[in-house]
Amino acid sequence: MGYQTWRQRLINAVDIFGRGNVNTGFVGGVETARPHGYATEAEGLAVTLEGVEELASHGVGAVFTVWNPVKGSVFQKQTAPSLDYFVRLTKGIDDISRRYGLYGDMDDYRRCGNHPNTDLGRLW
Repeated sequence: MGYQTWRQRLINAVDIFGRGNVNTGFVGGVETARPHGYATEAEGLAVTLEGVEELASHGVGAVFTVWNPVKGSVFQKQTAPSLDYFVRLTKGIDDISRRYGLYGDMDDYRRCGNHPNTDLGRLW
């Protein structure tokens, strides 16, 4: 389907389900994976939050899980970003969500405790 089609389908879904009732999940941190990832954590964070903001401006929320390059996976020799990266990603998504009034904990699936920004969002 490709990125553009995926993005457009999320935006179109807002017309059907309503603003704040559509969200997408992603694996935070994998954007820094070698050899095709961003060279620095700062660059990966900026691009990721830019994408989250773009979707939020159309009423689409975002949640993430933490990338953990586990043994046996194709990423096993990679290093995940720092804890600071994930804290900044969590805070950044929470700030964007609040700015656009998008509550990430809108369904039971998101209540599993595996999405740092929805865990933070429960404090709203």
